[in-house]
Amino acid sequence: MTTPLPYDVPPGPASGSAGFRLMPTDDLATGASSLEAAASARGRAVRLDYTWVHPEDGEQAGTLLLGVAGDDGLVRAGWVDSWHQPDHAHLTGSGDGASATVGYEYAPGWRWDVEVRVAGTSVEMVMRNHVPEQDDTPAVTYDVMRASWG
Repeated sequence: MTTPLPYDVPPGPASGSAGFRLMPTDDLATGASSLEAAASARGRAVRLDYTWVHPEDGEQAGTLLLGVAGDDGLVRAGWVDSWHQPDHAHLTGSGDGASATVGYEYAPGWRWDVEVRVAGTSVEMVMRNHVPEQDDTPAVTYDVMRASWG
């Protein structure tokens, strides 16, 4: 019997694309991307292994181990990405039946969020950077990466 994946993520391999930008004023540079999704801990988490292409640094890879909400309502995750997050990070957030958003503060006032959404057989992942107000620069939240596999 196959264990269903949390958030209704379709199991197995999928291909798609990922768009990346470093700064909020940059255009998204889009390239090929892949996803391998599998159940973990008997359905208490989903492991998302993905690849994407950085426009200057080439192929990159990452893993998001995304748990289901605990008794306290929090969704917890572990994340590592060869370009975005080379050191393993612990993220927390919230989720429902078909999506979850987890994140962490990586410097005072600076936050990184990863959102996973499922629509039918399509899995989408959006990575957002929250930059605090600095000197004469207003605070900004922007999508750094948008990936879609199906």
